[in-house]
Order: sequence, then structure tokens, then C-alpha cells
Amino acid sequence: MKKTFLIGASLLVAGSALGQTTAETKKETASGGPGSAFEEFRQKIHSDFQDFRHTILEHYADFLEGTWHEYEPLEPMKRSEQPKPVKIPDVTLDKPSTKPVRLPKPVLARIPGQGDTKLPSLQDELGGKLPGQTTPVTSPDLSGEITLPPSPFDPPKAEIPPEARHEVPLSLGVRPQLGVPVLGQVPVIPIPLPEEETAQTPEPVETPQPAPEASADKDIVKFYGMELLVPKVDFRISDSLEKVSDFARHWKALEEQDVATKVIDALAPEIGKMGLNDYLAYEFICAYMDSKFPQAGISPKLSAVHYLLANLGFNARIAVATKTGDPIILIPADQKLYGVTYMQIGGENFYVLGNRFAKIAGSPLATCDLPKVASQGKRFDMKVRSLNLPVKERRFDVKYGNLNLTGTVNENLMPMLYRYPQMDTGDYAQSVLDEGLRQDLVRQVKEQLGGKGALAATDELLRFVQEGFEYATDDDFHGFEKPYFLEENLFYPKNDCEDRAIFYTYLLWNALGVENQLLAFPGHESASVCLPGENISGTSYEHDGKRYYISDPTYIGSKTGMCMRRYEKTPPTVDMSYPDK
Repeated sequence: MKKTFLIGASLLVAGSALGQTTAETKKETASGGPGSAFEEFRQKIHSDFQDFRHTILEHYADFLEGTWHEYEPLEPMKRSEQPKPVKIPDVTLDKPSTKPVRLPKPVLARIPGQGDTKLPSLQDELGGKLPGQTTPVTSPDLSGEITLPPSPFDPPKAEIPPEARHEVPLSLGVRPQLGVPVLGQVPVIPIPLPEEETAQTPEPVETPQPAPEASADKDIVKFYGMELLVPKVDFRISDSLEKVSDFARHWKALEEQDVATKVIDALAPEIGKMGLNDYLAYEFICAYMDSKFPQAGISPKLSAVHYLLANLGFNARIAVATKTGDPIILIPADQKLYGVTYMQIGGENFYVLGNRFAKIAGSPLATCDLPKVASQGKRFDMKVRSLNLPVKERRFDVKYGNLNLTGTVNENLMPMLYRYPQMDTGDYAQSVLDEGLRQDLVRQVKEQLGGKGALAATDELLRFVQEGFEYATDDDFHGFEKPYFLEENLFYPKNDCEDRAIFYTYLLWNALGVENQLLAFPGHESASVCLPGENISGTSYEHDGKRYYISDPTYIGSKTGMCMRRYEKTPPTVDMSYPDK
């Protein structure tokens, strides 16, 4: 359900030349070659977008003063409706079939954003010119008029219906919450090791580092327990915003101070150095505002965050819960997000972020209307591509049989990823937190299993993952659904099926060179391997002309070819293939 109301004067704008230019470029590309022509097409889209974004930003305050829509939020999506097994499955109890079993044809999972032509992420842009370094642009044609939905509060109109009079107030209050931080405290995470092991394993001695100090030219950003220095930028934000129309005035005040250019130039080097993806860069910007203006309310801080996101090219929206006045940030994403309240605008999912103190249950969410051509900003890319954070070492030592993996994991990664929005399993598998750690794992597995035959090495790695980690569902261990990125398996003392499958399939391909697939069954994540020429009997399926045998890292005691009896007639879903296809 959607309602509309008017906060100030509406802005009449038109469709841009972007759509026309893109169509022309597509036509030119179709007549040329697929290589350089496609890249020229992609660069043209990006160039047109930069020009268009410049023009839209000039009018953004007018949009904030214009028509706001009220939307009913949608319940968070669940990654799976089937519960995971509370007790770890065991071959001795399940007695799987050892005779050849052919599974139905697998289903390919669609990983949103994979293979799509899209604008570069913030991490891509930071590989080149910094966002604040712009060049003069030619504004697209915005003449003409765009038709906006009618507002029940746009005079002179018919009498306001009673239900609208009660549900959509003429002036939405935005409660100032002075002193309440945007991000809040660092999350409390489970202890990395069981108590008895902690007592026996001495912690590495850390050399105390002097805490950074703010100075005349440096500000401190407190970011998930780390204190980072960034160039000082002098600007002001409001202490509080009392009503929705204040967002437009606040935008203008930030624009008059040229905050976007100054702050983006100040933060971009640190964001690029740490390798933050779009979502973590957004959280870093939140932490910056929180650190710089600790006494300001949530509303002006989120308003400033939204202002910077829009200037970085993201189609983020500022919104409020109409019944409480609590402000929030809405973002679209390349990936499907689970466990996050969302709403749909123009057929696109916008996810609710930015204020964990917001009370939105049972309240509609209101955000300003943007013309269709103005809403073509970037989505957030939620995949992680090798972080480079200050290092706080924690040792790990995982051993079973003849395989022993040791090393250190960066503890500073864990707090910022603990409440990371849930994605599809394939998106976790395609993300990388620590490239150096992965290279060391691959080296160790190659050294210890490299001399064995392919099937023998596969089964030994399989048993290592089955027995080397302690099993627990996310609900039992964390109290909520918490899929792991690969590196998190080496920090937390317990994991479940999807965490093991991600860890196992990565090492199968990267250390042993074994083609494999990450599989989903109802309520369970598993794996399969393709080993031509090996004598394997058991459960398998055919995909792309190749035969894959189930190889389940959570099915205790199983060998390659053994499948849980409950899934012997269930078509699996392929979440990811190694090599990635």
C-alpha cells in the first residue's frame, strides 16, 4: 500500500537524455564487435551517468521539499524456510545407500547481479580517480514535465479522507535523539575459543600502540573498535531536525559548505586503503559522522550520510517511520538481502538500514519521490573483495588426521562482519576477507595433501572439515542466523553446514584443483565433486555433461559419494561452481 502527501512545492522535471543516449549506444554496439565496443558502451554509460548525476544533485533539495510517499514495509525474507538439523548428521545413524543413486537434474541458483552490466562500485572507482575530483559536465536536458502521483495534501484538492488524515500526518515529526550514536557500541561477539582451550593457549603478546590523537589537521574516526585518522574537514550539521521539510534545508546547508567535495576527498583514501566495499564504506561514513558530531541527533547525522551517499552516486534514500518519526536510510543492493526489513519502490527492493534504534514495527515508511530518471543511481555491492584493516592477530590451530592448519586471523575483521546483512550462500563464497590468509591455507593443504591421489586427497580434506570443527546451528551459537565468510570459520569455535561447505569447496578447487559445486538442499548446504576417472560409487547427478558426486562436509563419517538418505531423491540447487562459470 502506498499513500502520498506534500511537504513543500513540487518540482517539475523531465526525462533526461540519458535513456536516449544509452539506447543510441546500444544500437552502435550491436553493429560493432563484442570486445572493445562493449567496453566503450560501458564507459559511455558511466560517463552519461556522471553527467546526469551532477544535474540531479543540483535539484535534490527540491525533491526533498516535494512529494513524499508512504509505503508499507515488507517482512524480512528468510534464506530458507527449512530448519537446519540441531544435531550433526552421522553416517552410523543414517545408514546411507552405497549403491549408485542418480539425483534429479540440479537447479541453478541465480546470484543477483552476477554477469549483469552495472555501474562500477565505490571500490572500483577508488582504484582510479577519487570521487571528489570531478570535471565540468554538460547538463542533460531536463525541460518538460514529469507526472507525479497526486497528493491528498496538495491544495486545492478534494477533502482529505478520514483514514489518510489519521495515518499520514501533515507534519511528520523527526524526533531528535541527542547523544545516541548511529552505529552504537561494537557488537558483543562470542568468545573465539572454548574456556578450557583459552586457558591452555597463551595469547600472542601484542606491542601496545599509542592511540591516535586528533590534531589541528586530523580527525579520529572510531570504527568498530579501531581508531583511524582522517584529514580534518571543517563543516557544521544541525543538532536536530524537527520535521521532514528540515531535510531539504539541511541538504542546502551542506551544499553551501561544499561538504561533499571536502569530506569525500578526506575519506576516500582511507576507504580505498582498507578495501571497504560499498556497504562497509557506508558504515565508515556513518562512523565518521558519529565520531565528528557525537552530540548531534540521529536525524541530522543520517541526513549528512544520505547527502554523501547521493554525491557518491548511490540511489540511497532518506526515510522516516511515520508513527514514530525515527529516521532511516534505504538502500538498493546488487544482492538479495535476508533478515532485513525492506520496501519496494518502482519494483526495486530498498532495504532498511542506518538506525538500529529506530522503531519501525507497525509503522509505514515515508520517503521523498524522485522522478524515474533521477533514481538511476548505483546499488550497493555487498560482496567483500579483500579487506586491508589494521591487524590484531588471533591464532588458530585446526587439526584432524594427517592435516593440520595453523596461522593467525585478523580479529579486527570480526566485529564489522558480525551483523553483516545476510546474502545468498554463493555471495559469501564469492567474497574474500583476507587474501593473504587464504594463500597460506592453500599452501598448507597443498604441502600436506598434494602427494596423494585426487580421490584420496578429497576424502582426507572432507574428513578434516567434518571432524576438525565443532558443529552448532547459528540459532544455538549466535542466537540468530549468521552465515560465515570463509575466514570466520577460523575465528569462531563452532560452525554449521553452509560455513563448512564454503570452506571445503574453496580448498577443493584452490588447493587440490578438484572441480566441485556448492549445493543447497532444503535446510542443508552440501557439496559435490567432479573426479573423472576415479572409481566412485554412490549418489551423483549430471550437470553440463559432467558427473558430480555428493561430498558432504557436515555428514560425519561420510565419504565422497554418500548422501543423506532424506535427500537421495531431491534435486539440489547449485549455489556456485568451482571453477566459477
